[in-house]
Amino acid sequence: MLFRTCFHLLVVWKTIEGFHVPSLSVKRSAFAASTAENMASSTSVRTIVVDQSTLTLLEHININVPSHEYALPFYYDLLGCGMDPRKASNLLPNAPKKTIWANCGASQFHLPYGSVAQRIPGHIGLLYNSLDGLKERLKTHGKDCKEYKIGSDNGREFIRLVDHYDNVFYCRQDSLANRRAVEEQWIQPIISSANTDFPADLVQRFGRDRSECRGIDYVEFLCPVGTAERIALFYESVFDATTSVVESRDNPVAVVALGNIDEHGRADQSLLFRETSEPLPPYDGHHVAMYVGESVADFERALTNAITAGIVWVNPRFSDQAHDLAGARKWKQFRFKNIIDMETGETIFELEHEMRSIDHEAWPGTRLADE
Repeated sequence: MLFRTCFHLLVVWKTIEGFHVPSLSVKRSAFAASTAENMASSTSVRTIVVDQSTLTLLEHININVPSHEYALPFYYDLLGCGMDPRKASNLLPNAPKKTIWANCGASQFHLPYGSVAQRIPGHIGLLYNSLDGLKERLKTHGKDCKEYKIGSDNGREFIRLVDHYDNVFYCRQDSLANRRAVEEQWIQPIISSANTDFPADLVQRFGRDRSECRGIDYVEFLCPVGTAERIALFYESVFDATTSVVESRDNPVAVVALGNIDEHGRADQSLLFRETSEPLPPYDGHHVAMYVGESVADFERALTNAITAGIVWVNPRFSDQAHDLAGARKWKQFRFKNIIDMETGETIFELEHEMRSIDHEAWPGTRLADE
């Protein structure tokens, strides 16, 4: 059982005797020592795991795209992702306009057709063994992004890319040592260069032995002033996740860990929420999908807490209709959209989360026996 408390939830607006009020410093000894940049960008080799978040893996980011004409060359030719064979048939002639999956390590980008492009209000951090290949591809595929910049942050090189729909990506080199999100047994399937299940021209265009992009390191969302602490408390209270709030470039940043955390305070993956005084666009429906815990019991504990907090939500766009435990057991996932203030119940940030059990058929790891 990965959840460390039977009921780790603070809801002043729904007071029940016996609720545990979590301390913001309980699980932050290793986490609080780092900045957001160190957690997202450090190249130090990790050797000791000191904590494990109840959020196990950031599996995919879902972004609507009005045209695959721009998405295909950007994600596959430039970023170096692999084509998932489970959705490749949507590229065949006369196929309806449906989603394609661009895979990188254990993570994915889900790119469904939508008349209006969706944009992450912030940026996405990607991992590479080396940036040399990406630099070479920029010479021939630079036109496949709206703009790019090669720079350095804290002495570490990055390549900043902006796609045609204004989503921003920071690509960095990392040793990838001991990172669960890019372990070989967790890597998503891609169409190989030797594939015989699809037409030869499709295999020639997208076939590769591995994705050069090795995984999603973090996603940073811009959030309103005064919300970082409350966002961290939300994830810690409802999901017992390992969180921290740090100062970075004079702004508070909530850091939500996924996977293992090492002795330097670095997580396998992270969600970052950076406060800004700049106007933010209205939420447009993009979403993230992640796995919870290491057993079905962990997943059901997360659902129980989410139900108590009143945040479980059904997106009519998708077939999974998980309102309660029976629905979540059927679909092996549930969704929520509102990140709430744990004292007032007020919605402080909107971001659809697709919360999955490791018993879900798409889980890229080894299923563990339930407790």
